[in-house]
Amino acid sequence: MLKKLLATLAIAAVALLAVPVAAQAAGYVAADLVSVSGDQQPGGEVSVGFQSGAFEKAERVAVAVTGDGAVTIGIVRAVTTDTERTATNLGALELTIVLPADAVGSYTLTATGLKSQSVGTATITVVAADGSATLPSAGFGVPALVLYSVAGVLALGLAFVLIGRRWVRGQHA
Repeated sequence: MLKKLLATLAIAAVALLAVPVAAQAAGYVAADLVSVSGDQQPGGEVSVGFQSGAFEKAERVAVAVTGDGAVTIGIVRAVTTDTERTATNLGALELTIVLPADAVGSYTLTATGLKSQSVGTATITVVAADGSATLPSAGFGVPALVLYSVAGVLALGLAFVLIGRRWVRGQHA
């Protein structure tokens, strides 16, 4: 029994330690090397940065931005924008994205090192001027009063079941 437990723990430990290695081998840029800042509102200018080491020195990087509506990278404006940029001598890359005036939802920027095949992604979520996200609603909005009422009815039903069980046990004792 103890041998099986130790063998299982050893396999689990190897699996846990192997996953980060596999992710690095696949050429993904770590999330802590990617930053998104700026005005994430319609018509806003957003900076996406990949820190040093994200790509190889002076590597050509293919950049694609997809989302609802056309975005501008540099002077290129299209619904799906594809362009190439060169990373710095430290492997960093800084991009400026101009969101369309009617931007809604989210945009995904994908940067792929042409030599290293390292892939980094960043998500830009457009926020309305009042600070709320403009993502589409998925589902029915239930008022809080209805939710609390349902929870109260369920709690009351549970109480009746428990009281009923005690009463039945008391009758048979």
